[in-house]
Amino acid sequence: MSNIGIPVKLLYEAESMKVTVEMKNGETYRGLLLSAEDTMNMTLSDVIRTARNGQVSKLPSVYLRGGGVRFIALPDVLRNAPVFKKVANLKRKMEEDNKSGPRKKK
Repeated sequence: MSNIGIPVKLLYEAESMKVTVEMKNGETYRGLLLSAEDTMNMTLSDVIRTARNGQVSKLPSVYLRGGGVRFIALPDVLRNAPVFKKVANLKRKMEEDNKSGPRKKK
């Protein structure tokens, strides 16, 4: 799990929360995120699907392929997710290193 990026880690943090997923084909799915994978494949339950033409349907569960995802709207509570604190600390550390001057090559 250490080789995955920040967006995927954030997706894992959103498991068991309500998310909205827009697919590249224009369909949107809103439901409870049951599970996610490194490839952004995900399983949602209690889903409301909105087709491109606006038709709404309710589905018990759906499996979405990560390659077809355009974007994912996550809950606001994830603004305080631990992964963001790690990124902020890394950024601060890099800025401090840059202020101390260029590194000498060995």
